Amino acid sequence: MKQVRHHWSTLRRAGLLGDKPARQAFRLFRTWPALDYDTVVDLGAHKGEFTDAARRVLGARRLVLIEADPELAEGLRARYAGDESIEVVQAAVTDRSGPVQLRINAHRDSSSILPITAEAEKQFRMDMHEVRQVEVPGVTLDELFERYGLDRVALLKSDIQGAERAMILGGTEALQRVQSIYIEVNFGEFYEGCAQFRELDEMLGERGFKLRSFHEERLGSDGGLAYANAFYLRVEG
Repeated sequence: MKQVRHHWSTLRRAGLLGDKPARQAFRLFRTWPALDYDTVVDLGAHKGEFTDAARRVLGARRLVLIEADPELAEGLRARYAGDESIEVVQAAVTDRSGPVQLRINAHRDSSSILPITAEAEKQFRMDMHEVRQVEVPGVTLDELFERYGLDRVALLKSDIQGAERAMILGGTEALQRVQSIYIEVNFGEFYEGCAQFRELDEMLGERGFKLRSFHEERLGSDGGLAYANAFYLRVEG
């Protein structure tokens, strides 16, 4: 983990050990392989939390942020205005290009192009019902990579609320250029028709990725594993 430790030393010298998000990021990233995380694609960038961590701890030098929610995307543009290392794309990544309906839920973080299920509300014990829909641009991962000249991506982070199958199906060429993936996986049908962990693991395995670790596991109200973030690494040969 030589490279990650180098970046943590930089944080230490900058006096950021008192920064809780920085410490949390280090605890996550220190278990990852020492790749050159120069280019990072952040799918479901939300408010930029992961982007900030990737820059400060992994030393990412180019970041492409994709956010479907128009209000959140506008916030990202404002937050990173003038930063030439960051590009913000307002779109939903799916299996075909063209307009799609984004379902805005009462729990905004759970908004998705797929309908939320009653099981999600039951397991997470919160109001997650759909409140409205908004039309947003849909783009495939292949198109996105071509449009932004992404020939090699060290890390693809995906937090797109049940739309992972569509992202993979629309990224046949793009995923060949990716070294590692950090992806949210569900262990229940929290969105109608969403792919669950076993299916996603098989799909990624067929595309040359191997599961390395789970992080930030969340239990449901029944005490079982509801979702987690999974780190995958491309296996050569």
